[in-house]
Amino acid sequence: MAPGPTEPDTVPARTELDRLLASGPFPAALRAAIRASGLGLDRIRHRLRSRGASVSLASLSGWQSGRHQPESAASLEAVTALEEILGVESGALRALLGPRRRRGRRAAPSPLLERADFFEDDESVVDALRQFDVDGDGSLLRLSMHNRVRVGRNRRVRSLWNRTVLRAAADGPRGFVVVYDAEPAGAIAIRPLRGCVLGRTVVDRRARVVVAELLFGHALRCGDIVVMEHAVDFPSPFPPDQFWETRMTGPVRECVLEIEFTRPVLPARCVQFESSAPAAAAGRERVIALDGFGRACTVGLDLDPCRFGVRWEWPGSPARVRG
Repeated sequence: MAPGPTEPDTVPARTELDRLLASGPFPAALRAAIRASGLGLDRIRHRLRSRGASVSLASLSGWQSGRHQPESAASLEAVTALEEILGVESGALRALLGPRRRRGRRAAPSPLLERADFFEDDESVVDALRQFDVDGDGSLLRLSMHNRVRVGRNRRVRSLWNRTVLRAAADGPRGFVVVYDAEPAGAIAIRPLRGCVLGRTVVDRRARVVVAELLFGHALRCGDIVVMEHAVDFPSPFPPDQFWETRMTGPVRECVLEIEFTRPVLPARCVQFESSAPAAAAGRERVIALDGFGRACTVGLDLDPCRFGVRWEWPGSPARVRG
């Protein structure tokens, strides 16, 4: 079809986009690419999800305004998908991204910050994590992690008990940082039980997570072992999730997971899953049977970084999988 009389109006916009893609900055180039595509943020987010890239509207808005910069591995993959969706040359937007921003006293890459890849609004989670000691986390070896999740008669998650065994690979670590989803935003209680005390807690209501520091009581020396326990209490009406997963950014020798259901309300089917992809994606799965006490129990040995968990299906209702 021959160009209509309004077609020349698109030429200046394309020229401006080409200029910004060549010289930046990234936020301005992204805004121009979105404007030229004619797509709204909701449509863009939907198309990203169809490509396996989960990005929240808050993150997309933050990237456009310059409040946040895509930094995590999942965010950078999402930028690559954005280039295809917006119809710009492959690598054009990513080339405009500089090094990770320095925030606070430390800016060294850390496994702690990579935990953000497992959350939808990963840029907000990065901001929350940067408020903690990101250096010490990399020198803590995960020997054992044991989660016991209790599900009530109303089919909702009531509480979590956790025991973690760590070994210091260097002098200096003073605590261990934990990150939990919080629905409704921020409304969970983290209670230290043994071998630790509760330090700083940050609630990010936009990302719907709670980040807390469990302090050891003294700085560890290389080779020291820590055995600590904590609990997480969820508020009424309690989360309706039909799965639980442990997100690991480093190797773990042993990960034990118990899902304890309250009789007589038991699930029709339980499935263990393990996936190396940060975002919700298919991985290795196997059906597991309940034991005689109404529990779904599984263990992972010598795990590399992954998502390791169990999902369950109630009789007469479809499975609900977090995506």
